[in-house]
Amino acid sequence: MHFHLPKPPHKNVALQSRCISALVFLAALQSCNNDAGSAAQVPSVPQSFSETFNDCPAASGCPEMIKLSQATYVMGSPKSEPGRFDDENQHPVTVGSFWIARTPVTRGQWSQFARQTKRITPKEPCAYAPSPSPSWENPGFPQNDDHPVVCVTWNDAQEYAAWLSKRTGKHYRLPTDEEWEYAARGGTTTAFPWGASASHAFANYGLNDCCGPATTGRDKWEYTSPVGSFPPNSFGLVDIAGNVFEWVQTCADSIEKLPLRSDGRGCTYRYARGGAYGERPAMMRSAAKNFAPPDDKVMIEHYRSAGFGFRVARDL
Repeated sequence: MHFHLPKPPHKNVALQSRCISALVFLAALQSCNNDAGSAAQVPSVPQSFSETFNDCPAASGCPEMIKLSQATYVMGSPKSEPGRFDDENQHPVTVGSFWIARTPVTRGQWSQFARQTKRITPKEPCAYAPSPSPSWENPGFPQNDDHPVVCVTWNDAQEYAAWLSKRTGKHYRLPTDEEWEYAARGGTTTAFPWGASASHAFANYGLNDCCGPATTGRDKWEYTSPVGSFPPNSFGLVDIAGNVFEWVQTCADSIEKLPLRSDGRGCTYRYARGGAYGERPAMMRSAAKNFAPPDDKVMIEHYRSAGFGFRVARDL
């Protein structure tokens, strides 16, 4: 079983082809071949980050943050990049200085937020979770507090950021689409933060040619992995590729799935970036974009997925 990303009404084959595994029928999926690219030799990622901080003790739900300075980079991918989609035209983008979390928000951090705010977990569906009654507390597969939280909506992520802002007096939020890609690339121009080829030595992702889990080498997890199980990119960010898709702030319209201006109305869809544990490597590329919800039957404020989490940013 697979779920497909939103299919725009215009003829955009690349966007229509994206999918993520439901990861339910594991026996069938395990008959697929493991990613042949996992054996590729890739260079180590240089470490160039330095300044980090935490606005409050990590045990109380605040993430460790890394400072990224203002920069101009080329967003998108070259037409020669394998697996690219047709919404990745290259263009220069300038981002201001900001802070971004070193890891996706973990289940432990989220549980602190839920407990301190006496948050009631809604009894709403969590797409593609292998459980009859999934929630962030029990998505239907093994997790501990070091795993990224899943089954949370874009609105849930907003409320967590607002809680952090109230606690710290700083403005926490989701990164914009442009900020996220700048952070993910870590100064690189290749398809992945570590090089041109996908590798299970650097990320938790799925099969190469069909959606489903793949475990090989360092990647031992069919579902989510503890954050930091793989090397960071050159900015010090971990799990920026693979593990879970990450909600970002930028919204898209309901027709072309293109970003709206900051004053745009609609926001029928939101972007999510970075790939996931059961997704093929093309969706893990730094330039690749995902959209949610998958159709007009689910409103963005209600859409949860076992493959979606988030990472926060903070203004300086």
